[in-house]
Amino acid sequence: IAGRRVFPCCFGSALKLQGVDVLLSLLDTYAPQKSYPDDFSAKVYKISRDPQGNRLTWLKVTGGSLKVRSVLSYKDPKGETCDEKIVQMRSYSADKFNPVDEVFAGELTAVTGLTSTWAGQALGAEPGGLPPAMEPVMTYRVNLPKGCDPAVAMPKLRQLQEEDPQLR
Repeated sequence: IAGRRVFPCCFGSALKLQGVDVLLSLLDTYAPQKSYPDDFSAKVYKISRDPQGNRLTWLKVTGGSLKVRSVLSYKDPKGETCDEKIVQMRSYSADKFNPVDEVFAGELTAVTGLTSTWAGQALGAEPGGLPPAMEPVMTYRVNLPKGCDPAVAMPKLRQLQEEDPQLR
């Protein structure tokens, strides 16, 4: 399976809970166990905002662990070093979340307190990834409605760009 030479197939229905136990058993038996390094590393895979407007940086921890109130040092988009504290870590299930104190390698979390991260960024000992290979094929222009202040609209457009950097 890890060498992509065998592709097992299972039949069932998750909706009716048929075959789920067999699938999980097969995964336990045949899927390779991932090993993670001890040093903290993570990959930012998404930027969003919660209903209160708090900026959320979504991470997959790929090594070590991360605790609330840890200080992360990383480079912002301008190449300057930022040292920022993790204010809160959240474990989401649909629209609801539970605050967590620590996440370990292999887990996903959303953190608050990081202001200059971007999707695709490597943190800690994570090796840097490649820039996005896809380029937009369309160009666009935003025509603000009459009476709309550009100084008010621009920060909102920047928030959209944080969520999808290819918007530019």
